[in-house]
Amino acid sequence: MQDPDNDTVDVIAEIPNVFYKKITVPNTGSAKNFTIPIDVLNEGIPPGWYNVNVKVVDPFNLKAEASTAFSVTNRLRNKAFFLINSPIDISTTYTDYENDGKYAERYRYDQDPAIFDNSMGMIWDSGLWRDSKYPSFPFSGAYTATFQAKDNPKGDDRFDNYRMWSRDNLSSMTFMIHRKPVALFSAKLIGGTLHLTDSSYDLDHMSSPTKGLVTWQWQWRKVGNEVWTEGQPPAQLPSGEAHEIRLRVRDIDGPSGFGVWSDWMQQSVGSAANLPPVALFTVSPTNVSYRKATTVMDKSFDPDNDLLDVYSWTVIKDGWQQVWSHWGSAAVPPNIAAFGVGSYQLNLQVHDNRGLWSNVYSQTVQVINHPPAASFTMPNEVYRDTVISLNNLTPDPDEDGDNLQYGWYTKLNNDPYYWRGSNRNQVFRVQDVLNDYGISAQKAISDGWEMRLNVTDGSLYSYATQMFSVKNHVPTAAINGPAAVNQYDTHTFTSSDVDEDIADQSSLKYYWRVTGSDHKITLFQTPSISLTFDELGTSTLEHWAVDQIGDKSNIATLKVAAKENLAPNMTLTYPAGTVNNPTIIDAEKEGDPLIKWTYSDPENDPQESYRLEFFTKDGLLAKTVENADSTGSVRQYQLPDQSLDRFLLYTVQGRAFSKRKWSEISNEKAFIIDNPPKPGFTLITDTGKDATKVPIYRTDVLNIQSTATDTDIPKGDTISHQYYLKPAVGTEALFNTQSNFTKQFTSNGTFALRQVVTDSLGLYRELIHNITVVNRLPVVNITYPSSMVYTSPTIVSTLTPVIKWDYQDEDGDQQQRFKVRIIDLTSGKIIGSGEQYSSNKQWQVQAGRLVENVRYGVEVEAYDGFEWSKISPKKFMMVNLLSIKGAVQHTEEWNGNRQAYNMKQSGSTESPRGYYVYWAGEKFVLQGTATGLPDTVQVTMTGGYKAALSPAGSDKTLWTGELADPSFDQLPDGPVTFTFTATNEYQTKVDTVTVTILGDWTEYYQSHRVK
Repeated sequence: MQDPDNDTVDVIAEIPNVFYKKITVPNTGSAKNFTIPIDVLNEGIPPGWYNVNVKVVDPFNLKAEASTAFSVTNRLRNKAFFLINSPIDISTTYTDYENDGKYAERYRYDQDPAIFDNSMGMIWDSGLWRDSKYPSFPFSGAYTATFQAKDNPKGDDRFDNYRMWSRDNLSSMTFMIHRKPVALFSAKLIGGTLHLTDSSYDLDHMSSPTKGLVTWQWQWRKVGNEVWTEGQPPAQLPSGEAHEIRLRVRDIDGPSGFGVWSDWMQQSVGSAANLPPVALFTVSPTNVSYRKATTVMDKSFDPDNDLLDVYSWTVIKDGWQQVWSHWGSAAVPPNIAAFGVGSYQLNLQVHDNRGLWSNVYSQTVQVINHPPAASFTMPNEVYRDTVISLNNLTPDPDEDGDNLQYGWYTKLNNDPYYWRGSNRNQVFRVQDVLNDYGISAQKAISDGWEMRLNVTDGSLYSYATQMFSVKNHVPTAAINGPAAVNQYDTHTFTSSDVDEDIADQSSLKYYWRVTGSDHKITLFQTPSISLTFDELGTSTLEHWAVDQIGDKSNIATLKVAAKENLAPNMTLTYPAGTVNNPTIIDAEKEGDPLIKWTYSDPENDPQESYRLEFFTKDGLLAKTVENADSTGSVRQYQLPDQSLDRFLLYTVQGRAFSKRKWSEISNEKAFIIDNPPKPGFTLITDTGKDATKVPIYRTDVLNIQSTATDTDIPKGDTISHQYYLKPAVGTEALFNTQSNFTKQFTSNGTFALRQVVTDSLGLYRELIHNITVVNRLPVVNITYPSSMVYTSPTIVSTLTPVIKWDYQDEDGDQQQRFKVRIIDLTSGKIIGSGEQYSSNKQWQVQAGRLVENVRYGVEVEAYDGFEWSKISPKKFMMVNLLSIKGAVQHTEEWNGNRQAYNMKQSGSTESPRGYYVYWAGEKFVLQGTATGLPDTVQVTMTGGYKAALSPAGSDKTLWTGELADPSFDQLPDGPVTFTFTATNEYQTKVDTVTVTILGDWTEYYQSHRVK
């Protein structure tokens, strides 16, 4: 470049929205070279073809321009970052150890869409093999690209099974696909003060405090200038001058945390004329699940700070359908996800109050059904019997909240996929696949196994695939058998082979090579071998195994040394006695003795035969027994019964035979076969009762007589007696050692009387008889009340009567307790004494427990110290408290006459004639107060006059009546007695009342004629 004025100039290289750099060059009067480096990596320039505009500007804003171009190609690098839809070249190489040609190639891309915020979705064949490479990727996320090539050892399709895919452990690469950040700000100039508000963001990191941004590049210039000034503009700008401000931001998705630059966003402020408003808004998120919601935030402004009075919104679905619109005051669209899955363009235009409209600002929102994000882990190497746990890492429910369904498949090389289950965390074994689909074990040992997971939310699918190897366990051989044997021994040597593959265990092939001490070689192909060592010396055994895969085990070797055979040994163990202390054999329980011995052999050779010899006390041979032992396990011999005499001393010795040799004579044992005694005894009382058959009483005297015997008594044997007595509850104790004796019991119950009879050699027998001693129950009979007739009970004139009874007991036992029960025969209610510890034969009923005129039954039980008596015969009683209280009264008229007379005579109503003073000729008013419900109440007056009273009510407590007669005019002065008699069906009660006759009725009228 060159400037004729030799000015210092600015040289600017710019790729719009991609690259910007400015340098200053002085002394430009002559042509000068300049260099502006473009570091594609550090500047984060995505792939593509770029035009670079180079501009030179002098201090007077004059400029000259030139351009150049270059292209950027992305080659796939591990853990690199690339923009969505930017072209990516995956380069591959192919080599083969056997120099086989390449037959085919395939690619697999495993995407994790959730590594960045605002997931955009998933490529449809994530996790599946495809025949071609992806040239670019439309969705953000983490990708793992895997490449495999298949060799072609022979150009013949009949050998297709031998064409093998390469392994993917050396041919995979992980990289990130992301989006450009967005520069967003508002600029207002208010009274010469600049107000900037930054709202920039990166959709991949909306949840980050920095919104995923690492660098902000601000520039500004006066309108008309060619050169931008770096940095934010000053806070104070002249209001009448127009300025331009622009911003771009850089995200963190790149090497060392420096990613790509956003596009520039540019705003204008300051002008003498009215500047139009700026429509601006943000949508979060821009990629939203159809089950979730969006939030629209208005960020529109006016550079002149004018008011915005009209908002014009439209929301267009899939490029043609308007689903929402608004014209009016400030507003924002509703939840876009509510309109369903689709692509939405949100358009906003705002109007200021000075009549200018903004440009239309638009953003796109994708409402999507996120596919499931299939992912799992499993071991890379397994065996056929390995229980493989597939660790499902798929988020469930998925990002939309949909519940998921699973399908697991496996395949081997070119075979079809085999279904393995639908559980979330599936478990399977390779051997089960072989069993289900008839795959051979040889074929199964391969690196060509693949596991695939299919996941669906009901409409969308995703996939995950992993290769794994199936290995074979090589068998391990071992020999189980002795390393040292004896001459003539036959031993079995078994293969203790181990193959951890269960399917191979039953199909192992076994091989043996035996080199004898005579150097002869014998071959076997069996799991075990049996060898007889007739010769002394050392033999060599070699053994190995081959599994069905063809893998051969190690060769196990065992050297076996054969030595000379030694004689066995026999030791008698039963009978255990010696001549001085012989074993006593119970002839009844054991019969002739069971002879027992132990057998041993230095070489553990089995017993082949044995011999037993029996001698008398004098050393004479009484019996010999010799038998073969085919099993080698006989260690005892039972003498037939009655082979030897009883009550005589015998000794026994023996020998054992094995491998052509008899043992030395065994130890000696001694025994006597003894007949045991026979017990017996009788139990007869002084009253002639057999206590073994019927109960007895405490008053009985029991005679015990022995009937025991022993058949060896004629040979000098003797017997002794012991008797033990045991109550039903208690311990047994020695009771008597005589053969015969008597016994009287002092208590009741069941007793076991045990007789033990012992002979002189210590053999004994015993016999038990049970004796029952019973108690005779006492007898009680009530003496008061005495009535045994329900309809005619004993009438009791008190509510606390004394119940009395008599008591008898045949055993002479005294009464120790009693129980009285008084039964209300109407209601069944029982009044009782309870259990009283007393020898008294009477009990008084407590007050308040009996009710009058109720029939009661009375019962008594008594206890003699052992048992309660039977309930006494029932007696009957009734409480009836019949009473009568009489009263004699004036008629109301004559009582008034009496009081009038007294007033005239004394001025007092009650003197001189009291209430019980009558004039002859008066009518007597009679009244009785009764208890006990009398049936009748009669009154008899002196002179034989009678009157029957009547009850005033149903309770029969008040009885009234009158007594009058013309002859009463002639009653003489003096006392007159009235006898009140109350009667019911049980008893009669009387009461007397005496009144006085003084004058006759005419006297009253005579005294009142003269006033």
